[in-house]
Amino acid sequence: MNLLKTQMIQSVTTKILFFVSLLVCTAGTHLKIGNSHSIFIIEEWKTEDQNIPLLRSPVTDTTSTLTKEQKTQLTNRLISFETEKGNQIAVLIVGSTGEWTIEEYAVKVFEKTKLGRKGIDDGVLIVVAIQNHKTKIEVGYGLEGTIPDATAKKIIEEFMIPKFREGNYFQGIADGIDTIITKINEEELPKTNISQIAEEKFPVVEQKNDFDKYVAFVPYVIVAIFAIATLVVSGIVGLIMLIGVFVFFSYRSTFPINFCIGIFFTVFKLIMDEIYLKIFNKSKSGRKSKTSNKSKNIRKSKTSSKSFWRIILFGYNYKILFGYKHNSSAWSSSSNSSSSSWSGGGGRSGGGGASGSW
Repeated sequence: MNLLKTQMIQSVTTKILFFVSLLVCTAGTHLKIGNSHSIFIIEEWKTEDQNIPLLRSPVTDTTSTLTKEQKTQLTNRLISFETEKGNQIAVLIVGSTGEWTIEEYAVKVFEKTKLGRKGIDDGVLIVVAIQNHKTKIEVGYGLEGTIPDATAKKIIEEFMIPKFREGNYFQGIADGIDTIITKINEEELPKTNISQIAEEKFPVVEQKNDFDKYVAFVPYVIVAIFAIATLVVSGIVGLIMLIGVFVFFSYRSTFPINFCIGIFFTVFKLIMDEIYLKIFNKSKSGRKSKTSNKSKNIRKSKTSSKSFWRIILFGYNYKILFGYKHNSSAWSSSSNSSSSSWSGGGGRSGGGGASGSW
């Protein structure tokens, strides 16, 4: 019994060490190949950017300055304009920009969200910092000619700040948006191509013959087999299968999901091994021996070596595999959802625009 406990501890320790090693190697692989999904290399996870929000809605109000109706009204206005013209305009209301100036903060938010269409860079970001009494209109590269710094400054000073000083932030933002939209409508920009957007998000897949379809399905069958086998088989073989599952998902999904999957399979395997071991020992102790001590010793000496290697390779569940028997039986018009599918289109900030204070 002590030998079994020792082997159990060794088996568990080995699995944990292999899992940690696999985790480190996978993270290193992500870092080496520049996988954009890896949390170790995503720009936003840098300490200096922890307070920079990633906008998920056209209107983001972290201070609850706007009412629900006002927020919905602005959101619908911006979504309607984006659908018609193609430009992305976003509004961000914060209490303070922290250690950054309003200009630095606006650029960081713009670049993180990537407002505007990729290659056209026609996004606009309006940042309002209530406690700092500062506001900024950040303009993408593609709109620098349409909304130059002087124009952005004029919009802020003539349409927005007067309302802000009255405490009417909604009207100041709404007037600023209307003026920006008017300026953009005066220019000829590429129209929103719905079919092009659909093609980019849902690319047309080349039609494959039946054989190719079956071949493409094979990896998923293999993964399913690995997943099932991992829950049944332990030891080195089970560990190899666990590695196969983990490595597959490391290239199919994001790093946190890989981590959770690896943890789940590992913990589940260890629990099942422990449960099976207890059941087997209990059923074994309840059976009466019908052989003499001499025959027991002979049988034990003949099978101990074989059992040891089977435990190493397959874990304690090798008794099941070899027939041993015992007696046991992913923009949204809704502005209230933080999980909205709205996101930036890949645009870049031109560093232009203007800021003001009240």
